[in-house]
Amino acid sequence: GIDVRLHTRVTAIQPEQKLVEITGGDTLPFDYLMVATGATPRLSGVSGENLEGIFYLRNVTDAISIKNFIDERMAKRAVVVGAGFISLEMCEAFRRLGLETTVIYRQDLPMRRLGQDFAEIILAELEINGVPFMAHTHLEGFESGPGGQIIVKTSTGALEADVVLIAIGVTPEVSLASEAGINLGPTGAIAVNQNLQTNIPFVYAAGDCCECFHRVSRKPVYTPLGDIANKQGRIAGANIGGQNISFPGIVGSICFKVFNLEVASTGLTEEEARDAGLKTASATIQGVSRAHSYPGSGDLHLRLVADTENGLLLGAQAVGSDGVVSRINALATGLTAGLSMEALAYVDLAYAPPFSGAWDPIHIAAQKLLK
Repeated sequence: GIDVRLHTRVTAIQPEQKLVEITGGDTLPFDYLMVATGATPRLSGVSGENLEGIFYLRNVTDAISIKNFIDERMAKRAVVVGAGFISLEMCEAFRRLGLETTVIYRQDLPMRRLGQDFAEIILAELEINGVPFMAHTHLEGFESGPGGQIIVKTSTGALEADVVLIAIGVTPEVSLASEAGINLGPTGAIAVNQNLQTNIPFVYAAGDCCECFHRVSRKPVYTPLGDIANKQGRIAGANIGGQNISFPGIVGSICFKVFNLEVASTGLTEEEARDAGLKTASATIQGVSRAHSYPGSGDLHLRLVADTENGLLLGAQAVGSDGVVSRINALATGLTAGLSMEALAYVDLAYAPPFSGAWDPIHIAAQKLLK
């Protein structure tokens, strides 16, 4: 019983009349409106960015287009602009397809947010797998080469590529909402309350077009991730259907894989916590993913951040060969529950040598931070 209108663009929202205008001049009435316009890739803003072979990766259609282009052109060289987790995951994908892959980035290290030490581990993983990282390099434009290749002009010289991926973030798609009088928040995304309502009570928003409440910093944030969008969409739909469910917010958990390295974080870094006005301390350990005596155990680097005034966990970051995401997920649960360092230091985690030592890295890091 759902009327699906494909290839149909909404051109305006009229909240007073409870109508949306669509292409062709028609209108659709509503009692409740759900705004789920998502986000769009942030454009590079340089000349030549529309040349064939230059891609943004936002959805499955984009992924298929990139793969088909590589196959049809028998591409051999790729340049990736940016060093976030999408960029780093795509480095692995390109290398597994046999492409020479180079990353250009305006800062000194990939995923700098995680701290210099962890960022250097990620950089080493790129280099081990044959991905040069051009730091302090700004993109200046693109040109077509004489042989059909793409000339990538940068502040440190020109590169030749057969395919280019630009992955420098996304921006919320909020033009329709803003023009209709729906309020935007401090992040530039749509502002919503715990029920996912906008400032217009019968208009809801969810997903990559709207803000989230960060349960640790206690501030609105823009975190365009698929799992958050799914939760918001379900809660908004339930409320439109007559229920009264709150979305309590997020603790900011992310994870990704780059070659043989797992990377994950939750909550705030120490720098972010200080920027939020909190008094902090942190502890970093180099542990192992399994028991020392068990075959295949690898390094696991874990950092915990705590509030020195009340001893509560504020965040965690980790990198390692395996076991990283499971630790961060446990710590995300601890953040949500408001656990202290004392509680984490002796929390009852499942133990067996294939999965951890009797003292898990979480225990060890928490006990180090307590000191």
